[in-house]
Amino acid sequence: MPRKSIARGNNLGIKYEERINKILKDKELQLKSTNSARASDAPDGFFWFNGNRYPLEIKRQNADFAQVELRWDDKKGFKFSEKSKNPYFIEFLRKNTDFLEKINKTWSEEPRKFTKKNLTQDDRNWDLDHFNDIKDPIDVSFIERFYNLKQPPVYYLQIENKGFFYLGRDIAKLGVPRINGKPYLRARVKTRSASNNKWGFLVAIKMPGIKSSEYDIESNKTKKFPIPDGTHIKGPIEEFL
Repeated sequence: MPRKSIARGNNLGIKYEERINKILKDKELQLKSTNSARASDAPDGFFWFNGNRYPLEIKRQNADFAQVELRWDDKKGFKFSEKSKNPYFIEFLRKNTDFLEKINKTWSEEPRKFTKKNLTQDDRNWDLDHFNDIKDPIDVSFIERFYNLKQPPVYYLQIENKGFFYLGRDIAKLGVPRINGKPYLRARVKTRSASNNKWGFLVAIKMPGIKSSEYDIESNKTKKFPIPDGTHIKGPIEEFL
C-alpha cells in the first residue's frame, strides 16, 4: 500500500525562516547579508540588541526541534549517522539519554533499507510496517540545554503562530517568556519520496502543547514585538546593513 511522501526542496520551514529574517532586516535588527541556515547546523537567524548580536532559532509550528539520521551496523545495530549535519544533537543524545539503546532493544529486526540490494516499494513498506515509532518523554530543559550548548549558543526561539521565547536564560533581558510544552524524543521511519522509493530512519525532538507567547516577531494587534527600542547594530547603520 502506498505511503505519503515528505516534501523536499525549498520547503515551508525555510520559507518561514526567510520571512522572519526579512522582518528583522526591515526593522534594522539584522545584517542584510544574513542568510537562512536552511539545512545546516548554523543558527536560523540573528538579531541585534543594544550593540550585541544574538543567535535565533526559527521553527514552523509542529516542526522537529532537532533531527539526526540513523544508520545500521551488522554487529551493533542502529547507530547515529557519521555524516549528520547536526553533530550537536548526536553528542547531546549520547551524553544525556539512553535512547539509542532503547531503539536497538525495540527495533530488533534487520532493516531492509540497509541489508538488501535493489530495494523495492515492498521493502520500504516492510520497514514502515515493522519499525513502529518509538517515543520517550523528556523535560523542556533538555531542549534548552541542547541549544545552549551549540556554538554559538542559542538562547531565543521564534515559533510560527506561537511567538517568541527564551531558552534557558533570557540573556538579553527582553522580558519574554520561557519556552514551554511537552517534548519527547521520537524515532521513526520516514518516506522521503514514494515515487523514487526513498526512505530513512530518524531521531528527532517533537514538542506539542506549546502555550503561546504574548511576544512575536510577526507582531499584530494581540502580540507585541519582542525586541524593544535600543542601540541595536553597532556603529553607523550603513556599515552593517
